[in-house]
Amino acid sequence: MSLAAKIAKNTIYQITGKGAGMLLGLATVALMTRYLGRQGFGYYTIIISYLQFFGVLIDFGLQMTTSQLLAKPGANQSQIFGNLLAVRLLSALVFIGLGSIIVWFLPYPYEVKIGVGVAAFSFFFISLQSVLIGLFQKHLAMAEVAMAEVWGRLILLIGVWLTITYNWGFLPIIAAIALGSFVNFIILYIKSQTYIRYRLAWDKKTLKEIWDVSWPLAITISLTLVYFRADTIVLSLVRPAEEVGIYGAAYKVLEILIQFPYLFLGLLLPLLTEFYLVNKDLYNKILQKAFDFLAIIAVPIVFGCWVLAEKLMIFVAGPDFAVAGQPLRILIIAMAMIYFGALFGYAIVATGQQKKMIGFYLFDAVFSLIAYLIFIPAFGIVAAAILTVLTETLITIPAFWLIRKTTDFRLHFGVFFKAMIAAIIMSVILIGLFSQSVITLIIVGAIVYFVVLYWLRGFRKEDILAMIGKNKLV
Repeated sequence: MSLAAKIAKNTIYQITGKGAGMLLGLATVALMTRYLGRQGFGYYTIIISYLQFFGVLIDFGLQMTTSQLLAKPGANQSQIFGNLLAVRLLSALVFIGLGSIIVWFLPYPYEVKIGVGVAAFSFFFISLQSVLIGLFQKHLAMAEVAMAEVWGRLILLIGVWLTITYNWGFLPIIAAIALGSFVNFIILYIKSQTYIRYRLAWDKKTLKEIWDVSWPLAITISLTLVYFRADTIVLSLVRPAEEVGIYGAAYKVLEILIQFPYLFLGLLLPLLTEFYLVNKDLYNKILQKAFDFLAIIAVPIVFGCWVLAEKLMIFVAGPDFAVAGQPLRILIIAMAMIYFGALFGYAIVATGQQKKMIGFYLFDAVFSLIAYLIFIPAFGIVAAAILTVLTETLITIPAFWLIRKTTDFRLHFGVFFKAMIAAIIMSVILIGLFSQSVITLIIVGAIVYFVVLYWLRGFRKEDILAMIGKNKLV
């Protein structure tokens, strides 16, 4: 099987798993929003956003570090992975514990403070999952990850359904989230033992190797949380919980949509790392094809959400959240910037140049925090959404500039512009059929888009054959 076919196969596993997970996640959100209402969902959004702030601090870039270190020729995988897991376990205990204490000194309602303590267990298991995912990425075994996620989301959905059926209230829903994360982790932990045998370790030499690779990522990821998560934190401190709930519903759609590029790029990272060292032309070729692929996915989502925003939010969260269509139209542009910013960010990690991005992340973090504090109290969710787009752009542009400077990579926009044309035609059709149901519009829009894109030669028969292993792409 060709390299392209292996990547495509694992990407299909992820799309299938993420598709199933997305459907389960959307069903869960639909139940939660309708049961909790704007205020209750606002409390939920505050809890998750607050803990995600500390969850990013836990990360230390270890998921990317895992696949990168395990991909090195001659690496002692058991030793490296045992140390990686030990570092993650320690950081999770420290930061999740710290977050559970600090929340009691913040002006949040009692339900939110208790909810943080319950949801902390979920984030503890999620933090351990991310290191395990790095192992599966290295072995191109993402089917296991997809299956574990489906089971975790199914448990969550059942827990939420039982809570609503028996009217148990707010906190059991948070407990269901923790239970779903626990099931996901246990499945991944058991499956990981089939690839390497490992145990927790604390070896100074290995820890130094991990630190040398991960510390620039730790800094950049920590700064990322400021501009990616601080908007919701600031919003929760200065605006009513109902407004936070509206923004949280739109943001939930964004969160679902941005999961795919990170899983796809996680598969590419070990390959980009290897090819950068041995064949820069091949590195550049893979980077261009990855950009084209992400453009084909991101562009129609942006155009489709602009046309169907209110319909989508009513479908996902119920009529009370139709107003969330306004911030969704803005946030969906941020989604596209995240897709391309993630691509260039992973490409930079593959070249070992991540230290050079620290200054840009620092500027973006300081700028965004000041802007959030100035504009969100006055303009609420609209300001939060616009600033999210701006801050993502402020990272994507310098990341692309650094890649171009480091590797002489020249980005071609042919496929991107063809995707734009196909998406515009799709949008016109959607406007004409606007009275139809959301599901009908999504299906028709997808068919129109891909037919037009194929007619424009945005993708070719040869590309499809390469992905299924009938032809060689690289």
